[in-house]
Amino acid sequence: MTNRSTERPVGRHLAILRTVAEAVSRSLDFEEVLEKSLAALTEVTGHEIASFHLLSPDGHSLILRGDRGLSPKLREVNMVLPFGEGLIGQAAARGCTLVVSDVRTSPDLLPAARPVVEAEGIRGFISVPIRARDRILGTLSIGRQTPDTFSEEEVALLESAADQIGLALDNARLYSEIRSQLEELRRTQAELIHAEKLAAVGELAAGVAHEINNPLTTILGEVQLLLLGHLGKEIKERLQVVSDETLRAARIVQNLLLFAGRYPPQRSLCAVADQIRRILDLKGYQLRTDDIRVETQFEPVPTVWADENQLQQVFLNLVQNAHQAMRTAHGRGTLVIRLRSLESGVRVEVLDDGPGISVEHLPRLFDPFFTTKPPGEGTGLGLSVSYRIVTEHGGRLWAENRPDAGAAFFVELPVGAPTSREGAASPTPSPSRQMRILVVEDEAGVAQVLSGLLRRLGHKAEVAGNGEEALACVAASDWDLLIVDYKMPGMSGRQFWEALRARSSPAVRRLAFMSGNARFPELLELVKEAGALTLPKPFTFENVMTLLGEAASRAAR
Repeated sequence: MTNRSTERPVGRHLAILRTVAEAVSRSLDFEEVLEKSLAALTEVTGHEIASFHLLSPDGHSLILRGDRGLSPKLREVNMVLPFGEGLIGQAAARGCTLVVSDVRTSPDLLPAARPVVEAEGIRGFISVPIRARDRILGTLSIGRQTPDTFSEEEVALLESAADQIGLALDNARLYSEIRSQLEELRRTQAELIHAEKLAAVGELAAGVAHEINNPLTTILGEVQLLLLGHLGKEIKERLQVVSDETLRAARIVQNLLLFAGRYPPQRSLCAVADQIRRILDLKGYQLRTDDIRVETQFEPVPTVWADENQLQQVFLNLVQNAHQAMRTAHGRGTLVIRLRSLESGVRVEVLDDGPGISVEHLPRLFDPFFTTKPPGEGTGLGLSVSYRIVTEHGGRLWAENRPDAGAAFFVELPVGAPTSREGAASPTPSPSRQMRILVVEDEAGVAQVLSGLLRRLGHKAEVAGNGEEALACVAASDWDLLIVDYKMPGMSGRQFWEALRARSSPAVRRLAFMSGNARFPELLELVKEAGALTLPKPFTFENVMTLLGEAASRAAR
């Protein structure tokens, strides 16, 4: 005959355990599992209060993560409990179930909890450790306000429920780890796709540079020739604007090339303060027009071994960003630029009083093509190019929000001395005699401008439209200098050099290669291998004079 007095509790306990098991099996959301489990466990007699604590990451305390039926005061004293102390702390530390018939008289009750427990009439108490893979994760505790003690069946129920919750915790941890790994996999995949895009951009940029630099070279060269003539002041000023804007367009192309590929900087001893002043002079009119006040605080600092043009580009990007931020925010502002010495380098601080940088944008600030500016106002290349330049110089570039409002950008550069191979070049003398120069260039406009500029400087200059024609010219007469376009259809600059070398021509030691990408690795390798000189595209009058001086210096050795 069945004992009905035991059938009802057993049936209820099984139902509770089934509820906990279903919650564990149906959800990987631990919060949902915990809520359903605690709700079920407080139905043991209908008068229970339950709490769930998790072990803190440092293992020193137990943190309340869920409860049912706790009063505000009882919740407050249970919020953070010391591991190994009190009833709950001892259950966790010992790893075994702790049962107390009347918690009010227990000497292990925490002093802070005693008055609350007595006031609320809590008597029976049980705390069960929660494990997963032999690790203590926390505790499940139940108290009751009735004189009934916890039976063996109820203890077994709570221990089974704790095992189920431990399983849920472990499943949630595994799920979280798998999700993190998937996120990392997606991020890695995105980075690989991004890297492929950047490689494609690099290939495209090289072709674009060649196509754009040729017309820019023609425009700049013609302007340079005109500026050498006898013109009125107003015309010269207008031509100078054309020259400056052409050089600006050329720098944009160079920035794209710098972004697309890693090229070694061309360094010299550089005064950082001078580079900042040049940028402020360049931007001075725009800053004044937009009511941007500039404050400079320059301490004496040592020179750095750096590429001056690249440093100027970094400072220009930072100043322009600050300018645009302040102008957009409130149509005026104060730009502060500080320069100070570090133990082993220099630091530049660019501070604005604009709106600052939003928290979600800060981690992506230096990502290529990331911009917060409206369409047409930014490419997202400025800060990424600046970051690359500073990194290649062995420095650091980062951004922060200022405490009082606005953004702060920091550039740190190491102080270094040139190596024996990188020493500053000695001044090159100007040619003291007329030189015979062959220009090898397939673009008629570029060839015409360069040969015209050379003749204007008092030298004899002829043009060959391709490599085969140039080889015939070399075979027919002697030349003091051959200025050869690196990229030509039919026969490239390298193939032309190899042809000269195969014929043992003396001209093989009198080469200068023209390119719109002076840092192209293959070009640098050829220049080193051939012992050749270089001429950038587009070139200025000063570039051509420097080339001729270097060629004359070599011939005099």
